[in-house]
Amino acid sequence: MGLFGSSSNQLKCKKCGTVLSDSERLKKHNEKAHNKKKEKCRICGTEFDTQEELRKHKKNCK
Repeated sequence: MGLFGSSSNQLKCKKCGTVLSDSERLKKHNEKAHNKKKEKCRICGTEFDTQEELRKHKKNCK
């Protein structure tokens, strides 16, 4: 399923057509660009675009 000839490892976002180099980047792209749901810290209420950002925040939230 190569989009650009020999570049068969590239993936295309089904929602906007953005081409990304691997599935992890596609997952993060979808979270940031297309996921309207916010991740919320249960301690302070701060909202984040991704679970990864929330996870990093939690390390220092008190």
